[in-house]
Amino acid sequence: MQNKQRHGCLTAWLIYLIIAYSFSAVFYFFKTEEMSNIAQYNISENMMLLYGSFAILGVIFSIMLLKWIKLGFWGILIISVILFVVQLLNSDRVMSPIFILLCLVILYGLLQFKKANVTGWNNLE
Repeated sequence: MQNKQRHGCLTAWLIYLIIAYSFSAVFYFFKTEEMSNIAQYNISENMMLLYGSFAILGVIFSIMLLKWIKLGFWGILIISVILFVVQLLNSDRVMSPIFILLCLVILYGLLQFKKANVTGWNNLE
């Protein structure tokens, strides 16, 4: 078994994704009126369940990437594309869909960084 190494920026980004997806899941599943007022973000119950479910999947896929499983990247890609389309169709906010794609581009870029002459992408199984 080869000793796989990951660039520190990639590790930090994956930890950020896990934390962000976790907070999103808590926000969407346990949303209160106070949280809605602070976020100024009103959506239906069904959309909250959808976003919360995708947040849980995001945590799972991010952990898979930490464990060098390539399916984690493809899972994040799929949920990002779905969330991008849903945000475009159901939201009047312009930055949310752009932020979703930006996070995906950053993840892919960080997977291209080399550590010990091997990219993170090449370490994925």
